[in-house]
Amino acid sequence: MSKTVRFYGFSENQREIDMDMREMVDKVKKNEPLYGRSSLTPYMQGVASRNSRYAGVWLHIIPWFNFVNHEQHGVDTAKYYQQAERELEAERTKAL
Repeated sequence: MSKTVRFYGFSENQREIDMDMREMVDKVKKNEPLYGRSSLTPYMQGVASRNSRYAGVWLHIIPWFNFVNHEQHGVDTAKYYQQAERELEAERTKAL
């Protein structure tokens, strides 16, 4: 049961949270988009996001996979930018 709950994103472990923070902060520092670049319009990105929101729950009925890069993940990305600022400031003060 715990693997199923984790697979659907209902729970996370600390290791995954730390890995996510590290990956996203590195992207912020490199001035890269957090969730990749997309050639689709914002409207089509929204369609893809809405169509696949709970697709895993219905996988046994119809397989529906989302390969679209979009910004609609329901995550407050401010935490990544704040952490990147703290790390950059620490690097600056350490260099002095």
